[in-house]
Amino acid sequence: MKLEQVLCMLGGTGDHSYATVFNLEDKTVPDAIFIMKQSVEELYHDLLPENYVVVADLGCSSGPNAFMYFAAIMDAIGESCDRLSRRAPEIQLLLNDLPGNDFNTLFGLFASSKEKMKEEKGEKFLPFYPAGVPGSFYGRLFPARSVHFIYSSLCLHWLSQVPQGLETNGNTAVNKGNIYISKTSPPLVSKLYTEQFQRDFYSFLKLRSEEICTGGRMVLMFFGRRTWDPAEEENNYISTLLSKALNEMVLEGILKASEVDSFNLPYYQPCMEEVKMVTRDEGSFDVAHESVFDLNWEVLGNLDDKSLTDNNASGEYIAKIMRSVLEPLFASHFGEAIIDELFSRLTAKLTKHIETEKGKYVIFVVSLRRIYRVNS
Repeated sequence: MKLEQVLCMLGGTGDHSYATVFNLEDKTVPDAIFIMKQSVEELYHDLLPENYVVVADLGCSSGPNAFMYFAAIMDAIGESCDRLSRRAPEIQLLLNDLPGNDFNTLFGLFASSKEKMKEEKGEKFLPFYPAGVPGSFYGRLFPARSVHFIYSSLCLHWLSQVPQGLETNGNTAVNKGNIYISKTSPPLVSKLYTEQFQRDFYSFLKLRSEEICTGGRMVLMFFGRRTWDPAEEENNYISTLLSKALNEMVLEGILKASEVDSFNLPYYQPCMEEVKMVTRDEGSFDVAHESVFDLNWEVLGNLDDKSLTDNNASGEYIAKIMRSVLEPLFASHFGEAIIDELFSRLTAKLTKHIETEKGKYVIFVVSLRRIYRVNS
């Protein structure tokens, strides 16, 4: 089965769905919101779009975060128009994700949020028209020079494929007992993942350079790491815990070792220098702004302040977040029957871990400006 068919967040509005579980409040990502608004203001200063602005959200998924960031963009457009004494434009919003994404839930969320915003904004409300664009952002999505502003939130750590070369070599699995880069992985595993990310990100930038207008802006936010070594445990601790849970199930006869050894995540957390290096090599964009910050594991979920001090509640919610993201991928390989057991074990391991140490995600935000080239 192709990766594009199974790499999607868990749809619907049930207890384990992405829309229910995963919720970044804007107060947790002030750097991202600030850079996004700053980039919109610079776009207006450089291009002065008049009648309409085309905005694209790549990897929109189906949760409330899609509207949160778009609302920040609309605010920045309105403020820029007021400052420049210009008429506010209409906005075309292009919502992109893989075909398996739950677009129905997403459109319902946008419809209800739009009505609420109309009431709150009154005459300052900017008309916008959302449209779904199913497809991989590792392929062309939009007509040439048709988009003014592109943003992507926590998506670009997903690769276009599991790196080739991780398959079993004879009777020995290359990444035996692991589902991602770990301390026990041979150096080849890190090398293959790094090379796959660099190819994918280079392709992503090249494709977007064809779709975005000269002077257009792109803001990308994704999971990363602070250190050069991708095998350091702090960079991928949750995947390490998942590997341990799967290997326990092998020892208990629930899974076969070959099933675990043949599974590797199509995922890579780069360091900021890798991102800037590939951007320089591709050559279509300047890095205008960058920011790196940490988020506690728990803040990606809908936990109240009281629950944040409860290790059991925190462990359960972190596991729910992971399930909302990973269930379709794991179920396609291991089968749906093991999902409840797998994430129950992950919950227990997370709870034990955060009793002594709070886990953190490293988040990157980069703002890129499409530059003019002779062959553009």
